[in-house]
Amino acid sequence: MRASTDDRATGERRGSGKAATAAAGFCAGAAVAYLFDPVRGRSRRARGRDKAAHATHKVRDGLGVLSRDLANRGRGLGAAVRYRYRGHSVDDRVLHERVRAELGRHVSHPHAVEVQVHDRIVTLAGDVLAVEDERTRKAIRRVPGVRRVEATWTTHIEGGGTPRLRGGRLRRPVPELLQMRWSPTARFLAGATAAVLWTLRLPAPFATAARGLAGVLAVRAATNLPLRRLTGINAGRRGIDVTAAVTVNAPPDAVWDLVSDYSAFPNFMPNVYEVRLSADGRTSHWLVSGPGGTPVRFDASETRRVEGRELAWKSAEGELIAHAGTVRLAPVPGGRTQVQVRLTYNPVAGAAGHVVARLLGADPERRLRQNLSMLKTYAEHPALPHTVGV
Repeated sequence: MRASTDDRATGERRGSGKAATAAAGFCAGAAVAYLFDPVRGRSRRARGRDKAAHATHKVRDGLGVLSRDLANRGRGLGAAVRYRYRGHSVDDRVLHERVRAELGRHVSHPHAVEVQVHDRIVTLAGDVLAVEDERTRKAIRRVPGVRRVEATWTTHIEGGGTPRLRGGRLRRPVPELLQMRWSPTARFLAGATAAVLWTLRLPAPFATAARGLAGVLAVRAATNLPLRRLTGINAGRRGIDVTAAVTVNAPPDAVWDLVSDYSAFPNFMPNVYEVRLSADGRTSHWLVSGPGGTPVRFDASETRRVEGRELAWKSAEGELIAHAGTVRLAPVPGGRTQVQVRLTYNPVAGAAGHVVARLLGADPERRLRQNLSMLKTYAEHPALPHTVGV
């Protein structure tokens, strides 16, 4: 019985090995056919070399940024340690600056607080909100060199009745891992942690959890995007940022007539089938080509219009793909116009859905560049025939 089980396992391993070899051979053959195609092989190889060179430059620049960030943080950590353990022997002038710096982290109106330091005794006067009183005094006591804190300031439940306490907002420091964008050092450490978690030998339930956490850390470190933008959950219209620009050999007035007239978009954008305006002209109803050529309908409304210079819009609430965008025109010497477009959108499944869409041939960034190129051609040669969507 044991021998038959071992034989079956050996047969399964051999079968999986043959399947892997066959898959590798198929991929290698497809790659050779793609790169050495008689018609397009040369351009594909050149494009591959350009992308490889670009990736090499990005890796080299990234390593340089990482090394500088690690060195700077190392020096900062050393200075913090020296400050904490050797910073008690300072004069009152230096201690005054330390206390002022600490106030900015705990008080929403630091200009309303007066600080005096004498023989390392700190006196706090002025006005402060009651909710900030106790924690601020505790923070000042922890400043290296402070011997005692005497608070003679006036506390207020609300700041509306005191001119110096009106407005203002306390900006608390955000931990590194909760920030929108991580530093190079944080990304490096997160990637290293993900690698360690992935290789840990743990029981089945813990191993699954560790590998799941490792995958999240790896993706977060690689993309440097917050999880809500990666997944699209609670990201609003801010999931993916796309920016493109083109310089048109036409005056700004002529270009503005094109970008501000939505109904003319199908004339030079093949992926736009139809645009209809509402009676007030502020809401537009779009029919465009989606992934795989599937027609997609959505409504959008203008949020800002500066005649001849800027146009902003956003999708209506409840649309499947929430998005917003801005078009800016800037005159360029020689009677030309620079057109800059910024698009932010939240695809289904967030940034992960963006990657899938690119694999399916619906890359918004590439499509935006194509549309700007067609706009340039249409604005410069309006009399020529153009291909439009059907």
